Amino acid sequence: MDYQKILVSIDRTPQAEFVFRQGVELAKLYESQLKLFHCISVSPMILGSPGDLYGQRLNQVAQIQHELIDQEINEVSGWFSTFISYAQQQGVTIETEYQVGEAGYWIRETTQKWGADLVIVGRRNRSELAELFLGSVSNYVVHHVKCSVLIVQQPEN
Repeated sequence: MDYQKILVSIDRTPQAEFVFRQGVELAKLYESQLKLFHCISVSPMILGSPGDLYGQRLNQVAQIQHELIDQEINEVSGWFSTFISYAQQQGVTIETEYQVGEAGYWIRETTQKWGADLVIVGRRNRSELAELFLGSVSNYVVHHVKCSVLIVQQPEN
């Protein structure tokens, strides 16, 4: 099977480069388009104390959250440039996209919108208990996208 559009979803973990390079190698092999995707998660913030019944701190919290997201967007843009440069050196056509929100949802939506026929994601190697409580993006992707999925796990050194 040939893959024409490969979506590589990475997070800000040490294995991101390994996952990305797997995508580049497959894109070279199949002469595919490559899209690098990252999801900026919105961290839950304390909205106020029980005595703050009227949400007086909500405006302040929203402003802080907005500033944190803006900072993350700037960092991701710089981070992407390293990956873009590497892909171009390898002769791979690449585009990038990021979204703010829940990673599994946005990977599914981006896959569908872009028409990817392969999604590559990493695996964090969490314990079964941690995955039970925290969920797994790779598990969500496997069960919700309508194309092939490659889950990459970096070998232990």
